[in-house]
Amino acid sequence: MMKAITVVAVLGILAVVLHGTVMPHLAIFGGRFNVLVALVSVVALYYGALAGFMAGLWVGLLADITLGTVIGMAALPLVLIGYVAGYAARYIYSDAFLVPVVVGFIGTASFEVAVLLFSNVAFAVWWRHAFLTVFIPTVLINGALLPWVHLCLVRWLPGRREEVN
Repeated sequence: MMKAITVVAVLGILAVVLHGTVMPHLAIFGGRFNVLVALVSVVALYYGALAGFMAGLWVGLLADITLGTVIGMAALPLVLIGYVAGYAARYIYSDAFLVPVVVGFIGTASFEVAVLLFSNVAFAVWWRHAFLTVFIPTVLINGALLPWVHLCLVRWLPGRREEVN
């Protein structure tokens, strides 16, 4: 169990660093790959709802603190994504190729909608422009890349049996 927690914590730190430094420069048509949603989704699908919840809380708070956003702007959506994806993993065959695609689309869409809502309330962001220039490309990019990220991360994560020990 400690090995799984350590690996997820290190991957969380790496994801926040990548999300804040590299990913803003790799924008495609205004959208960028959301490493935070990808990591939390994979952990939730692999380990379950509680692990997804905790990974979302850890990664979200770390991102909020280090990237200078309002506390909770990333943490709240990531906690919800982690819990819902982990809970849904009980009832679906999580090793199917389309499951990470669907989780990527739904997770990224819910994350971006939550961030747009929070930004609109807190900073009066123009909803329509942000939706067209950021939301749609980001959801499409995450949905397309999440299966490949899922395959890579599952190889790095300790086995499910090690989590129980």
